Amino acid sequence: MISDRQLVEDYRSGQQAGLERLIGRYRDDLFRFCCHLSLDRQEAEDLFQEVWVRVLRKLEKYDPERPFKAWLFQVTVNLHKDRYRQWKKLRERLTLAWTDDNSKHREPGDGAPLTEDFLLKKEEFLYLEQCLRTLPKRYLAPLILFYYEEFSYESIGEVLDVPLGTVKSRLNQGKKLLKAAMGGRDYEAING
Repeated sequence: MISDRQLVEDYRSGQQAGLERLIGRYRDDLFRFCCHLSLDRQEAEDLFQEVWVRVLRKLEKYDPERPFKAWLFQVTVNLHKDRYRQWKKLRERLTLAWTDDNSKHREPGDGAPLTEDFLLKKEEFLYLEQCLRTLPKRYLAPLILFYYEEFSYESIGEVLDVPLGTVKSRLNQGKKLLKAAMGGRDYEAING
């Protein structure tokens, strides 16, 4: 498999295919992350496209010693912060439940019957998503990066541009707030 570093170098040297492969490699992860940050599908799609536009403009500044995915997610977080500052009413939307399209848990395909277990899991997942939206922003991104994207503490620190101790503190406090929002239920039991 061609490394991210090589794909960036290919694009920098004029080969469009390098960028296309990078986009293909990170499309799903990035879009899912945009959905978690944005609160609705249309905003997520807009953010997703804006991220790639910004990446194109800043690709010359990318340090190939850093993991590309962490840099890409940092660009996403920074762009989202910029958009968040502009949209004062975004906070009101935090209480809205997500639509099924924003859930990373999809319904069975090929006309398979929906099982009771699947429906219960889906209901629990949507409840979890709703509870996540009640958290202050400073705790939401670290939790999403840790649980959904499986980033290490160090990578979360890079993405959010905060020290390792801050990452640990925000994750710890975020878990406590999430548990309280869920009425004492354990997140891992639902997400498991």
